[in-house]
Amino acid sequence: MRKHLLAPGAYVQGDGVIATGESFGTLQGTTAFVLGGETALSMTESDLHLGLESAGVDVAAIEPGVDSCTFDRIESLVDDATAAAADTIIGVGGGVALDTSKAVADALDAELVTVPTIASTDAPCSSVSVVYDEEGNFDGYVHRDRDPDLVLADTGVIVRAPTRFLRYGMGDAFATRFEAEAVARSNEVTHAGAHSTGAALTLARSTFDNLLSYGESALAANERTAVTPAFERIVETNTLLSGLGFESGGLAAAHAFGKGFSKTDADAQHGLLIAFSTIAQLVLEDRDPDILESALDVYHTLGLDRRLTDLGINDGAVETVAKNACSKDTTMSNEPVTVSPERAAAALRTADELIAQY
Repeated sequence: MRKHLLAPGAYVQGDGVIATGESFGTLQGTTAFVLGGETALSMTESDLHLGLESAGVDVAAIEPGVDSCTFDRIESLVDDATAAAADTIIGVGGGVALDTSKAVADALDAELVTVPTIASTDAPCSSVSVVYDEEGNFDGYVHRDRDPDLVLADTGVIVRAPTRFLRYGMGDAFATRFEAEAVARSNEVTHAGAHSTGAALTLARSTFDNLLSYGESALAANERTAVTPAFERIVETNTLLSGLGFESGGLAAAHAFGKGFSKTDADAQHGLLIAFSTIAQLVLEDRDPDILESALDVYHTLGLDRRLTDLGINDGAVETVAKNACSKDTTMSNEPVTVSPERAAAALRTADELIAQY
């Protein structure tokens, strides 16, 4: 049985790490092309210049306003980076900018640095880019052959983002343990095309433990723009542990339900959809009542508590979510139980009622 653990080449986290040359010490390239969102770059550009200059890396060009990840935008940025003779691509911002940077680095076979400015996603540590069309509809994936060479999480920057982004990231991380456990029980392969390692499963389980122990305090710290040990723990949980957990531990029903929601008029952030879907996954698998109770407790304590109507889904749309969640292009087949659209719909409705009764 082949096992495979995916991970970034280096992960550096801390308050002020962008401005220090030591943070970039693992880089081999000498010429950087920086891309990102307007706000993200306005918060980090001066510190990036300081850190890269100290590390002996020249900033050849900076491309702001990267607010969509489309194949046309990727192609345009590849041309710009080629003209700049860049050997290192640096993506700054949220999931869209980071996914775009991964696709550009893949096309050029360049070194890649991701610099998240919010902790709402595990995109900074993964190899995959999700690409959309001009209307915002899913258009495909780009799979880089390796994870980012360097992930730089400056908590002094991330703490300045609205608290809701930290909560969205916790919603996504909320699923990591339970999906990895499902994949391990079903003996399916992970995103890496192999079976999960014991280390991946341990990391995945630690995401839930950290949310339980530090999540509430981290949210309070974020409200007051305070970088505390709890805040640092949750940034690492949302960014690194969840990223390692999903790539090397695997995805199952929670993200399958998430894809089902995407085929409807659901109106909610990814993290909130995945958090609700995690409760539905636990119902689907008939997990131990103590585990379900613990999950519901965390779900409510962290302010993730949403019902189907809060997500923009009426009862009639549940069948659509369930049917699409069970299609061949989702990760529902990684479940250790047999799942039909009818059973999936029952799990969604039961999760909704459990959340209402909690």
